[in-house]
Amino acid sequence: MLTESAILKAFLILLAFATPLLAQDLPATDAQREVLDQFLIRFDRISDQGFVKTRRTGDTGVGYTLESLLELEENNSPRGDFLGMEVKAYRDSEDEFDDHEKMNLFLKEPEWSDGLKSAERVHQYGYRDLNGRQAWYLSVTGKVNDAGLQLQVNQQRDSLTILRHGQAIGSWSVDILQKRLTEKHSHSVFVAVETRGEGKDEEFRYRTVTWCRHPSAARLLGLVDSGDVIVELRMHLRDNGSVRNHGTAFRVRKHQLEHLFAMQERVRPKTDAR
Repeated sequence: MLTESAILKAFLILLAFATPLLAQDLPATDAQREVLDQFLIRFDRISDQGFVKTRRTGDTGVGYTLESLLELEENNSPRGDFLGMEVKAYRDSEDEFDDHEKMNLFLKEPEWSDGLKSAERVHQYGYRDLNGRQAWYLSVTGKVNDAGLQLQVNQQRDSLTILRHGQAIGSWSVDILQKRLTEKHSHSVFVAVETRGEGKDEEFRYRTVTWCRHPSAARLLGLVDSGDVIVELRMHLRDNGSVRNHGTAFRVRKHQLEHLFAMQERVRPKTDAR
């Protein structure tokens, strides 16, 4: 029997993802299709190679190897990797985003409202790490963590707030979130990868491509409600007292990625839009 919390979670997801738009109401632009066609030309050449050896060990090897084969440079650009289209690869079955690992969406600092300077924030909220630095590296979700931090969608669903012990310390407006989603993921391809071997001997076969369009900040907030969005704070103090900030990262569990987009279309192997 479903628990009350499971029923509530399912309701929140359905509420956030409900949309009256039909597939024919959301056609791709000619420019988007041209970029996709150029990507698929390169992708098909890679796919025809069969299994290829990783060019980097560890979790990031699957994406780094694909980017290398596509002749793309690693970057933290606010826009997509391939002519404005974001490219994401993941180890998974070929049928759906069905695992619970996290995937990066974008970087965006909140508008801080605690009245502190950056160094003061790390000093006051952070901790002493294993390297002896004052650091603030924490994952924040819709559930209160051990540091008292929590994400909360406001009642009007027009902003997302970071709470610390119940008090707001920063926020993002839904307009800002929509802008970042559109910049980074106006259209994206997600490549499911078959793997074999381990470590430096791991090999990948890039076969399946899902093309996604029309991301929605409202859908993103729905994933906050369901606990599937993770905001990662990543900063520490240097020896001179200044802040080294790697960027506040929005990440989402892979099995929920498709829910960010109004349109998903399997383009390799070819199938109909859904």
